[in-house]
Amino acid sequence: MVTYDVIIVGACTAGTFFSSLLAQKGLKVLVVDKDKEENLSKRLDIFHFTRQSFKDYGLEESKEGDEEFVRNFNLCYSKSALDNYLKKSFLEVAVMHLPLFIRRLRKAAINHGVTFRFETSFDHLIYDENKQINGIATTNGEEILARLVVDASGIPSVIRRTINDPYIESFEIGPRDKFYVLLKYVELLNPVDKVEYSTSWPYFKGWIAPQHKQNGAIVGVGANLSSDYARKCMAKFEENIKLPKYKLQYEEMGCTPYRRPPFSFVTDRFLVIGDAACLTKPMNGEGITSAWAQCAPAAEIVAGALKNAEYPTKESLWKINTLYQRGEGAEYANLRATLIGAVDMSMKDNDYMFKESVVFKSDDKEVKGSVTGKLLKGVFTGQFSFKALLSLLNASSLGKKLENHYKNYPANPSGYFAWKNKAEKLWKKAGTMADTITDA
Repeated sequence: MVTYDVIIVGACTAGTFFSSLLAQKGLKVLVVDKDKEENLSKRLDIFHFTRQSFKDYGLEESKEGDEEFVRNFNLCYSKSALDNYLKKSFLEVAVMHLPLFIRRLRKAAINHGVTFRFETSFDHLIYDENKQINGIATTNGEEILARLVVDASGIPSVIRRTINDPYIESFEIGPRDKFYVLLKYVELLNPVDKVEYSTSWPYFKGWIAPQHKQNGAIVGVGANLSSDYARKCMAKFEENIKLPKYKLQYEEMGCTPYRRPPFSFVTDRFLVIGDAACLTKPMNGEGITSAWAQCAPAAEIVAGALKNAEYPTKESLWKINTLYQRGEGAEYANLRATLIGAVDMSMKDNDYMFKESVVFKSDDKEVKGSVTGKLLKGVFTGQFSFKALLSLLNASSLGKKLENHYKNYPANPSGYFAWKNKAEKLWKKAGTMADTITDA
């Protein structure tokens, strides 16, 4: 029976990218996925990827002539709930076809020595005589041995949810924990209208962005609870914001996790990455580079833990936790908690926040004055409600406490449970984005 150094369940962006990093370090890696190769990630087509991310993660930039490439743009806008106060973000962005981008990643991984198997579904973990993880069994009865098992299976989290271990949370990513993303690919009816940049309206969690056709655009929303509620949010978005007139071409519906990640990604012989680890950006739900921020240093740590044919312990993998949770994890914990308060307000309140550049800022203007002073001024002048003030100040305070707590993530497993208990209490106070919904 063949034994691999690492087996990864899930062949989308996180699993494929991570496999390539590991193989470059000389590890024998197998990636399995339940789908047919030609059906991988077919549910969603167009996605946006910053030019800087190519450099950050050692990828050659996509360009004209590459099969996945569509176009570039270099500016993103955001506007208030009342369609005012345009904010600019100067960002070099590539528009690409996601299935073709994943195919490019897979070709690179294969060139580095990774083996891929499709139409291969995970059934259960295999344990050795010491009750340690020793590989996986597939639904067709095959047993595949590996020193490290990695769950990159996305929202289903097919391995993480089966593990009975105090260091691994087996929660389900349910309707309240994810965004249902509704994308409408449209043809613009007025030749004068062109969508060359991305514009978002955070209050509605809606946006309009470029697609692969020059006279087209993508109108999108993200919403908790259900695909039906996402359609309700789309209707509200289009009712309140004047978008260019269009003819619908087709729709896509997908999901992305929107909740705090597990407190630990590792235990003995196990690691969870990507959507299965709820690694997405609070502002927009994007998960590719958020997951890769964990994967890049994790590859170094895994390679060290597997040296000399050793089986990795949670202690040898623990640095994956500390690097992520003290860095991006701390930043995103603050932002996620703050955003919960920032969306729990009226359209008028949101408009004032844009006016005063509170949370929502522009790259081309310097922000002056204290946030608290601006909010108090808004309350005294009737432009900002006292309820919204309390909501935002409470969320900001909790966000900062969470950030500080994450920056003190334990350096080894011995301090984990005390840290976890305090983190759970803070998150209970912060709540979730789904808690702000009143019209479901």
